[in-house]
Amino acid sequence: MGNFDSLSIAMTTVSSSLSGAAQQGINVLALLRKCGIDPRLLNSPQARIPVRQFIKLCRYSSGRLNDEQYGLLEKPQRLGTYRAIAINVVHAKNLGDALNRYAEFSNLFENSFEFQLKAKARRAEFIIRRRPLMTVHNNFAVESALMIAHRFSSWLINERITLQGVYIDYPSPPFHEYNYLFYGAPVLNNQDYAAIEFDAGYLERPIVQNEVHLESYLQNAPAKLYLPLDESGQLSLQVRKILSDLPNSLSSNTALSDTSKALGISSDTLRRRLKREGTNFQTIRANIRRELAIHYLASSSETIENIAYKTGYTEPGAFIRAFKNWTGYTPLKFRKQLEY
Repeated sequence: MGNFDSLSIAMTTVSSSLSGAAQQGINVLALLRKCGIDPRLLNSPQARIPVRQFIKLCRYSSGRLNDEQYGLLEKPQRLGTYRAIAINVVHAKNLGDALNRYAEFSNLFENSFEFQLKAKARRAEFIIRRRPLMTVHNNFAVESALMIAHRFSSWLINERITLQGVYIDYPSPPFHEYNYLFYGAPVLNNQDYAAIEFDAGYLERPIVQNEVHLESYLQNAPAKLYLPLDESGQLSLQVRKILSDLPNSLSSNTALSDTSKALGISSDTLRRRLKREGTNFQTIRANIRRELAIHYLASSSETIENIAYKTGYTEPGAFIRAFKNWTGYTPLKFRKQLEY
């Protein structure tokens, strides 16, 4: 659990997650104390607690309620529901097939949400709509469902899926965690439905996990939802960190050899070990470029030229072509979309 030491979460999120338990008559103050959380912090929504305490709270809460959605939906989602869905999904051929299975199987339970995968041109959306006349006690359930879909999909293909947008169907609350939960992806509120949007090319990625890997994944839930999500392998994570720390690594022709030296191994060994983790050096570097580009376009007023330079391109034309290949849009059109 050492990876959790530097991670924290706002008390407003903690409070939201407990609203269903409170309505079910659970003594949430006692639950907080059992997890080592001072109940008085509920009066300070901007306060933060270690993520490891929040994960412990989630486990206790779902266990007391026998509900994997913490009492937040119309009906309890009994313990084991996610496992049943995941076992069905992990046998899919590719991510598109997996997400269709995820939606179809989840919809059989006819609870507060209806799920749908929608793809057109270069964009795909995994959509969550509220069922009419069914209660959602707190919007934390929406955020959680979107986050689970994103994390699980990324795990299935062993590659972090870069989100082009996150849509929520309610106003953003104060002290929200969207930047953390969705890795800086642009979040649009008050939409007609909730969704995560990403490059439709991901739908063709093969599923590389199996039932054996799934048991380990589920044993660590919900911990894996709140850990920083990189390519799943340990070496992949190290490569991402080195590339983020090395000056000019996104544009340098010697980035591979520089990274290998930093790890104390040869370039051939690095390539071979990354292949065993289901990825390669070029993919990791491209993912970092794409994530940075979307982040800068969504959260800054930087010029296209400056963003091109910051993401490792020596001239804007190459950056514009790459961005359009990633998203189906030019950087300018993508930025204008976020203004509406």
